[in-house]
This record gives sequence, C-alpha cells and structure tokens, in this order.
Amino acid sequence: MELLTSIVDIDSIQVKKTQFDPTQKATQIEALANTIISLGGLVNVPVVQQINVDNYELISGYLEYYAYHKARQINPRVPDRITVFVSNKKNQEAIRQQLEILQVIEDTQQNTSQFTTPKQSEIDLQIKNLESFINNNNKLVFTVIEQHKAELLAAFEARLPQAIPLMDAFNRILEPEIAYKVQRKLELFLNASKAKKVLAQLQEVSKSKNHQPFQTFSEILDILREQQKGRSVRLISEGKMIQIIDRWND
Repeated sequence: MELLTSIVDIDSIQVKKTQFDPTQKATQIEALANTIISLGGLVNVPVVQQINVDNYELISGYLEYYAYHKARQINPRVPDRITVFVSNKKNQEAIRQQLEILQVIEDTQQNTSQFTTPKQSEIDLQIKNLESFINNNNKLVFTVIEQHKAELLAAFEARLPQAIPLMDAFNRILEPEIAYKVQRKLELFLNASKAKKVLAQLQEVSKSKNHQPFQTFSEILDILREQQKGRSVRLISEGKMIQIIDRWND
C-alpha cells in the first residue's frame, strides 16, 4: 500500500473537538510557523479524513495545522494550500494503527520530560521566536525599502527628458524647447547661420500650413531652400539629412 500526499485548501479542513489546545502550545506553534516560512512548507504533514469532495476533517497533526495557519498570519505569501495525507477506506486502518503507536511514543516522551527542565525549553523557543520575529521584520523592511527605491527610480526616469524622434521634433518646431534642441543639433552638422535659417523656415512653413504635420523628410528637404545667385539651393543636402537622422539621438 502506497501512502500519497495531496494538496488541499487550508480552509477546507475542519477541526472538531480535540484535546489539543492551541493556546497552551502558542510558543511551539509560533516556532514551527517560523520554520514553515523559512522552508516553504511542512516536513511532517497533517492527516485528514475526507468528508466530501471539497471538505476534510483533521485527525492528526494539530500542531502542524495550527502552525501553518500561524505562518500565513505572519507572512501572507505562504500559500493557502497545504500538503496532507488523506485517509480513505483503503488506508484508514493502517493509518489509525500508526497514529496510535505515535501517540504512545509521544505520551512516553512527555512522561519522561517531566523529570527534566521544561521551562528552559519553553524559554529557548521563545528566544528563537523573538529572533525569527526580528529577522522577518528586517526582511519586510528590506523589501519595502527596495520597493520604494524601485518606485523612486521609475518616477525619476519618468521625469527625465525623453528622446523625441526627429520627424516629431520638426512637427513640433514651434515649441520653444523643441526649437532650441533642433537648432543645437543642426549646429553639429551645419554652421550656426544656416542652422538658424533652417529653423526659421521650418517655423514659417509650419505656421503657414496651420500646423499640419510634415509627412516625409523629402518634403522637408524641398521646403528648406534659399536663393543663391538667382537659383534655388537646398539648405540641407540629402546626404547631410541622412547624417542628421542617423545621429539625432546620439
């Protein structure tokens, strides 16, 4: 007979009357919960009896069950599904026998521990719980800080000047900031006087076209002309325009 585990919703498990009192085991429950958070699950899994398709009754592993609930309270990222052994008609008698043996062993250990120092063990667990609480809080603070850093960086990047395509810049040439940027860029390829002429002609044409956008760079090249010795000459050659386009975002 093979005993297989199942993963069920923690809320689908019912706890009926039992001698186990979680209030008396609060320190142990919290200690185990902290290890569940660190490990990502339980080593010893609870045993449940299936009531119907979606509901189960807890029959063993009360400490583990309550510890898992506590782990989810401490850290909501702990999954809401828990690994369990499901008792059914085929295995319930074998499971019952094993649980009885385990109960005898636990009772024997409890009787033996009465002659030791249980208070010291309780104190040790409380210290570990305090350490885990501090560590979990430190991790939470670190996560919050990293999240705020990411948000601040995103906000800072959003406020940085964004690169604007050259055609968009030509079509927004009447905006002072864009006009200044276009002129400064053009001065890298043309002399300052010619760059001013290009800017002025683009602004004049844009106004005359009632802000209708330019469609192609060829259209812009045809617009950018001046009269030299009785003939019309382009202010920007095709080769120069290609250089400007290639290096616009440098």
